[in-house]
Amino acid sequence: MSLLRAALPGLVLLAAGCVAPPAPPPSATAPAELLAPSTRLLVGRVLEVDAARGFAFIELAPDAPRPALAPGSLLLVRRPDLTPSGTLRTSAYLRGRTLGSRVAAGTPRPGDEVVWAAPAGPE
Repeated sequence: MSLLRAALPGLVLLAAGCVAPPAPPPSATAPAELLAPSTRLLVGRVLEVDAARGFAFIELAPDAPRPALAPGSLLLVRRPDLTPSGTLRTSAYLRGRTLGSRVAAGTPRPGDEVVWAAPAGPE
């Protein structure tokens, strides 16, 4: 028993020395450029496209930016994976949450996301 009593402090110190120090906490702050808001504001989704006539109808998001809905505004269309699929030019047709537009370029299809590139503000 006396041998065990004599070796116990050494064993405790040896076991405590095997514990790895805690890992440093990850950085709580990210670089500022990663936190900048996007200049692309969500307008809605393409409801239907009439490719023969060059029309597309957009279902507006509840918080669609009002300046984007003005007739003649240029809207960007992208697939769910954010691949660009075309551009739309808004028309004067606005009924409830449905906005009419003309296909300016590309091949938008139903379900594509519609965004507006907001003008850059003063720096």
